Amino acid sequence: MTLPPFPIKHNFATFAPLKIALAYLALTFAIAVAGPVTYVDFSPGSTALFLAGVAIAILVGYLMGVRSMETLRVGKKRLSRGQIQRVFDMCLGIALFALVLSALSSLLSGTLNTNLSGLGEAYHSAYEGYERNSGNYSLFFLLYSFSLPFTFIASVWGMFYFSSLNNRLRILTAILVIGGLLFYVVGTGKQKQVGDVAIYLISIAAIKYGIRGRSLSFKLVGQALAGGVAATALFIAVLGQRYAALNIGAFNINERVHPRMNFDIEHPIFEIFGMNYGFGLSVFSTYLSQGYYGLSLALNTDWSWTRLSGFSYSLSVILNRFLGFEWEWPNTLVYRVGATTGWGESKWHTVFPYFASDLTWLGTIILFGFFAYIYARSWLFSVRVKNPYAILMFTLLTMGLFFMPANNQMFHTPGMLFTVIVVSFFYLRHGHVPAGVERGTGSRNIARKGWATAFHT
Repeated sequence: MTLPPFPIKHNFATFAPLKIALAYLALTFAIAVAGPVTYVDFSPGSTALFLAGVAIAILVGYLMGVRSMETLRVGKKRLSRGQIQRVFDMCLGIALFALVLSALSSLLSGTLNTNLSGLGEAYHSAYEGYERNSGNYSLFFLLYSFSLPFTFIASVWGMFYFSSLNNRLRILTAILVIGGLLFYVVGTGKQKQVGDVAIYLISIAAIKYGIRGRSLSFKLVGQALAGGVAATALFIAVLGQRYAALNIGAFNINERVHPRMNFDIEHPIFEIFGMNYGFGLSVFSTYLSQGYYGLSLALNTDWSWTRLSGFSYSLSVILNRFLGFEWEWPNTLVYRVGATTGWGESKWHTVFPYFASDLTWLGTIILFGFFAYIYARSWLFSVRVKNPYAILMFTLLTMGLFFMPANNQMFHTPGMLFTVIVVSFFYLRHGHVPAGVERGTGSRNIARKGWATAFHT
């Protein structure tokens, strides 16, 4: 059969992710240019020119993705709800097992923090004695890396289909999501999980809005803004405790921060919000701005090919340590920027220099057009045929979008690299099939409330 035509003109639901992506790119770059933190030798002109090329590629790629759906033909095959339930149950079980084992390991070793005012100390304790690429991997790191794809799938599906799950699965999903936040944020002082869950919820809300096909209302915008403010406030609170643990504040930040950064204490943000909260907001702004500074430096750094391994630190480690390939990481743009300017590889450079090390700057622009193409198709398969694997891919790419101004979040760590591989496999195999039940593939478990109604959310 042929899917109904996708109306292109004046359809906000079709183009909502594109508009948000371009607006987010522009907003975060504006913060880098006019925010409370300034950077030595920042070149906003050349950076803006490159970003304009990326924005055009994203626009073109997204439009091509939308147009590819207009005449798309799908077969009579439907996804089996029994198969979806089995995948979900497996992922939920593995994720919960890894979370419980990690918590018990931290508790028995005496490293689990239970004090809400001790988040900063917990964070610094977690990295005490850490040496990058030492080859020594803790049980906690291995559990987290292996279980991350399963945690991602169980969390996204669990929250998306929450109202359709039976009580047992609702409770287990809540334990996974809330327990994970408590363990990582309180237990280890990390705030990344707050951002991850916030991105999951944003993606889920966007898909549900897209399924309804309605225009944005003031109420929906207000709710989104309120949620964003709440998540930002929590993020800033955790950051504040981190810096307080090191006795750092607005009064001495420029003595302790990287010499190529400078906090402008006279910026309006301090006048509006005061020194304490203004400091927290300023630190938060660096998460959205310092990557563009790294990009600016990378654009002016000599290029050396990294043989298709520079886009992922973890991949370069695997190729070198286990397969005997040459260690290419020192040839990456992010490493070379650190060697020539002092803005080290642990600082942020946006996602673009990582791919440019392999594909050149022009190739990177083209690549992001391809990403936008997949983004459009996963969005439309999510909202038009409610494909659960497309929902996973859209959420994963949305995470990549949010981290685009910062770093190569999608491919840097082993856990995220594994997650990309697993989700991509499922998406390529099942991501273009409409939701439904194949005849003869029912299950007694489907008869109860659960996946039997999930696809009608």
